[in-house]
Order: sequence, then C-alpha cells, then structure tokens
Amino acid sequence: MKVNKELEVRVDAYIDEVWEDLVRDIVQIVSHPSVVDAEDAAPGAPFGANVRAALDCGLGIAERLGYATGEDDGYLGWGDILGERSTQVATITHVDVVPAGSGWATDPFRVERRDGWLLGRGVADDKGPAVLSLYAGAFFLHEGITPRYTFRALLGCDEEVGMSDVHHYLERHDDPAFLFTPDASFPVCNAEKGCFGGRFASAPVAGGAIRSWSGAEVSNAIPGESVVELAVDASELPAPAAHADRLRIEAVCPGVARVVARGIGGHASMPEGTINAVALIVDYLAEIHDLLAPAEQAYVELLDVLTEDAYGEAAGVASANEAFGPLTLNAGKIVMREDGRIVLSVDIRYPDSTSDRELEARLSELASEYGVAFEVSSTKPPFSVSAEHPAVQTLLDVYREVTGEPAEPFSMGGGTYARNFACAVSFGPEGDASELPDWVGPMHGANEGASEAALRQALKIYILALVRLQELDL
Repeated sequence: MKVNKELEVRVDAYIDEVWEDLVRDIVQIVSHPSVVDAEDAAPGAPFGANVRAALDCGLGIAERLGYATGEDDGYLGWGDILGERSTQVATITHVDVVPAGSGWATDPFRVERRDGWLLGRGVADDKGPAVLSLYAGAFFLHEGITPRYTFRALLGCDEEVGMSDVHHYLERHDDPAFLFTPDASFPVCNAEKGCFGGRFASAPVAGGAIRSWSGAEVSNAIPGESVVELAVDASELPAPAAHADRLRIEAVCPGVARVVARGIGGHASMPEGTINAVALIVDYLAEIHDLLAPAEQAYVELLDVLTEDAYGEAAGVASANEAFGPLTLNAGKIVMREDGRIVLSVDIRYPDSTSDRELEARLSELASEYGVAFEVSSTKPPFSVSAEHPAVQTLLDVYREVTGEPAEPFSMGGGTYARNFACAVSFGPEGDASELPDWVGPMHGANEGASEAALRQALKIYILALVRLQELDL
C-alpha cells in the first residue's frame, strides 16, 4: 500500500505551518525540571510539583490544539479526539525526565536551538516526542477529519522511575486496541528485554577510608561522573596508573582527598560508546587497595567483577539469543549510607534465554563470595508483540514509504510503556547516538539533543501512521 500523494502534500503543508509553534511548545515543556520527587508528593501531584507542572503544560498544549483532556489524579493525563467508535488507537509518551546530571555545556532546562538541533533534558526522551504525538493527532482536527477510532494521546509522569502511573491508569481504564510509544528508535521495536534491578550492600565500614561515593542519580543511567571522598591526605595518593586522563585527585582539607572520574554517560541498556565513571573509580581504588579497610577491600573486589564488562560476563550472568540480543549489566547508582554501608544499584536488561530467578541466584552467590548482601529491587519479564500483527506491519510500511529505507522489527533493552499494554510497540524517533555531533549528547546523558530534521520526519511518519491505523479492523 502506497502513501496517498494528495494526503502526503497536506501533511507536509501542515508540518510547515505548525513547526515553529511545535518547537516553542517543546521549549516550554522542557523548562519544567520534572524529575520525580516522592518527597514532594501531594494530592493531584503524586510525583512532585515539577512533574505536575510539566503535565499541566502538556495538557495545556493539547487543549490549545483542540483535544478534550482528562487526567488520572495526577498520575497520567490525556487528550482525546473523538472518533466514530469508542475503540481507541493511542500513543503514550512521558513528561518526567531523569536528573540533569553533570557535564552540560548549556542549561539543561532551557532549550538551546543550534545548527538544526535542540539541546535540553527531555528533547529526545521524551518531551520532544510527547509534543510530536499531540501535533500528530491534531492533524485530524486541522483537516476536519473524524477518525474511525478515537485517538487518545496519553502523557505519563513516572516512566523513568517505576511506571506506577500506567499501573494506576490501567486499573481504571481499558486498554486501547493498539498503542505505540514514541520512546525508542525507528523502525518498530516489538520486543523488550526483561528488566532486573538489584542492590549490593557492603558490610558496615567503621574507620574505613571511603567517606562518600557518588555515581549516577538513577540506576538506569550509565554514570558520566563518579566522585569518591577518602579519609586520606591527597599527598599520600599515587597518580592513577590507568585512566589518568579521566581521573583527577583533589585535596579537600588536610587528611581528606577527593577522586573525580569523568566517563561518558548514557542509557543503561545501550552501553556501546559509553565509559562507566564508577568503573573508573573502582579501578583506582583497586590500585590503592592497601589503604582500604578489609570490608572496603572486599566490596571493591566485588565491584571490580561487576564493572569488568557491560554484559555480565565476569559476573557470570551473560546470556543472549537472536530474538533479544545480549544481556546488559550497568553499575549505576552508588551511595554510602549513614549506617556505614556502601550500596551499589545495578540495572540489568535480559533476554528470554535467562530469567529473573537465575539472575537472583547467581548474583546472590557472587555477593556471598565477598561477604556482601544482595537484594532484588525490581523485576519485569521480557515482552513481545507478533511482528505479523497488522498494526505492526502498518507502522513498518509507513516508515519504509517515508524514508525509502528497509525496515524490520527489532528488540531492545530499554523498557518502555509498551510492555504494560495488551497490544503495543515502541516507534521512534530516537536516532543513533554514534552519529551525533561531538557537542550533542544522547538521552540520559549530558547535552541531550534531538535533530529538528529527524523530529520533522518523525512527525510526518506519525501522522501517516495514525491515518493508516484508522483503516484497520482492530
């Protein structure tokens, strides 16, 4: 089936007409530092005031475009375009973001428009796509089209932390007949690896060398910076034998030194091209092993195993298959608690060739070898939708027609909203991080950027996909 040329002309004209308004809306919604903050929760704002403000911004955009809007107690909001039938075709994006982190050359919550790129936290994940989805559905209103199925654009508020927003929503609302989330790469992701989270806690450290340790602010981010403060005079610390260009030793005060590691951050599920800053610190602490207390030595030895590679090979949990690809293991968030325990949170994305039970058993065994406690913090099984589903094939067809590129469905390690719905996939528009200019960062990293050309093309794909999905018997 070919794209209707007259329709394509109308879509192109619509995109030209609304583009500057769309960019201004991205700028507006990015300005809200909408990191989930459970301590700031309030009635109607279960994820904090900043996330609530971003949701209100998104709903305001929807209302201005002509949607009928609603919300689920601040957990999630939506805009509806009523169709001939109550059956829904839907999209879902999210207005919450991961913390800004360090290493930004710009204000992360003030979009910079530069050389065809937008820079700011959330322009790629997932505020830019959220605005795209609203403008894609608004094409029906602009053209005076009453869709066959009701279109619902869902705006989530807790995707980066726990997806409790969707769980709350689905307890009260029916699944759409089909849904896609613009929160991955094109062409179509119809399978997602399982998600496994765990925490390794050291034995209590009394009188040790490590005073504090930081990594990523969330476990699903590869830390671009890690800082450890040591109860050791800076003059007693040797220069790094490895990674000297990425480590810096600072004197804090007499008897206290700080070691700062600079890596290359990114998303936990996509380690290619990244450098884990926690791993850099681990390597240095291994070099000064004799300065550490016995409990610290054992813990660093365990961390050396966990950070040896990004695929769980040294840890003994590696697994892979053709459908899902390899397991990934990220050592992301690390803290020193008031009780003297150092705690590392790991994020694992796994194929269906292993299981959460196997992972728990092996990691518990590994932890015990070093006198460390291990506990599971979260699990989500792998999920998939048949590549032969008519809606999946429709999305692939539209992508091929617009881009002229071949397209087959794929699996990924990132966990999106799609896994929570009965029939859902992820559908762009994130690009290949390896092709970014050196001043543009990936999602979850510093200087997160999105190409305007790529966003424009994605909007065209989304509009045509929504039109084509109306033709299916769902």
